[in-house]
Amino acid sequence: MDRRKELAKNTAILSFGKICTQCVSFLMLPLYTALLDTTEYGTFDLLVTYGTLLLPLVNWQFDQGIFRFMLDCRGDRERQTDLFSSIFVVSLFQSTVYAFILIIIIYLFDFKNGYFLLAYVILHVFTALFMQFTRGLGRSGNYATASFISASGTVAFNVITLVVLRLGLKGLYFATLISQVFTIIYLCFAVKPWKYFRLKQATRKTFSAVCSYSLPLIPNNLAWWVVNVSDRTIVSYVLGVGINGIYTVANKFSNVFIQFYNIFNLSWTESVSLHFQDEDREEFLSEMITTMYKLFSSACLGIVACMPFIFPIMINERYADAYPQIIILMYAMLLRVIVGLYSCVYIAEKDSKKVAYTSAAAAVINIIVHVLLINRIGLYAASISTLVAFGVMAVIRYVDINKNVLKMKISRNALISSLVLASVLAVTYYINQTVMNVIMLLVVCVYALVTNWGFAKSAVKVGMDYIKKIKH
Repeated sequence: MDRRKELAKNTAILSFGKICTQCVSFLMLPLYTALLDTTEYGTFDLLVTYGTLLLPLVNWQFDQGIFRFMLDCRGDRERQTDLFSSIFVVSLFQSTVYAFILIIIIYLFDFKNGYFLLAYVILHVFTALFMQFTRGLGRSGNYATASFISASGTVAFNVITLVVLRLGLKGLYFATLISQVFTIIYLCFAVKPWKYFRLKQATRKTFSAVCSYSLPLIPNNLAWWVVNVSDRTIVSYVLGVGINGIYTVANKFSNVFIQFYNIFNLSWTESVSLHFQDEDREEFLSEMITTMYKLFSSACLGIVACMPFIFPIMINERYADAYPQIIILMYAMLLRVIVGLYSCVYIAEKDSKKVAYTSAAAAVINIIVHVLLINRIGLYAASISTLVAFGVMAVIRYVDINKNVLKMKISRNALISSLVLASVLAVTYYINQTVMNVIMLLVVCVYALVTNWGFAKSAVKVGMDYIKKIKH
């Protein structure tokens, strides 16, 4: 299959489930902000944040390792069984140790909400493992369906626990956990992982091979945690948990945007790894990275241009202070898109150490900038430090890859035009005058159409060809 069609097909399949999953938190915002006060919402967000921090420490990023190594043994049932058996046994052991340690902490320190954190991390260990194993098998349809089940389950149980039963924060905990249980059950029936499990084939050799790739991803993941959500810990400590609730709402819009990129990134990572040795890789990768930058920069600017009209409708007035932060966080996530587009080269080379080094540098910068500014400019310090961190990370990875690996560059015209429009849009965003907002929305729409016209025509052609193929 042509590489572009292969990439488009995988992206389309994965989008079915992932769009549902990643949009849930956004679509549930009116419900959350209406039924939970800022302190409750801030508390839940902090616990999920800490769960995100603990997950790589518990599972050692073996979910990412099993996916990358599965790409090298598609069609080889014996090697697939070796991989799954080895990583599954280790995951059971790690989860048991984590549960033992956390239960002791809960009893010694009277850790409120500790059992939620216990269940949240363990469920995500096995959800991540089964999901990435499914992707590694090439069963994108099952992966997408599992994501859909996770999303629809979260919505259904949130409505029941928050609206019907009025359980408040405890209801949010229950809905989050039970949706993961249903996801694991589906994957067990769909993929039948027990067919790939043989205790005798859980070997130290396989474990060591995956470990050498996965372990450097732990500091990388922790660095991402620092860049993404350590801001919330600092905000909660200095400005209060209620202000963290406001910052969480501000992040929801940029999170939806970056999760749309993450959908594409699932296919992009696989495509780069499978075709990294192609003779025309530099031309192919440069063409694709420019196309994707045009698409996601247009989406970013479009969301920002719509925000003056969307925000008052979706968000309760108690969270009005989130509005000024949104544009900064949106631009930060656009820089994160650039980071992601380049980082797939490291994954293709299995050079996870480079991933860790560059992420760690950005994490340190994020903390320094945030700590230096928070007492001077308040909540703005959180969003600005995120913007600076991702900007630095994008530059580091761009320079390193183009200097040491291959020539992979985004079109200069695309970068300059998006930067100019983003600057003008920032001015009108803060002025927030209706006529100017309408004009800028129209300008952004025209820009997006002109910039992505070639991509749109290609996408329509691929879609029409696929429909014709189905009919015949």
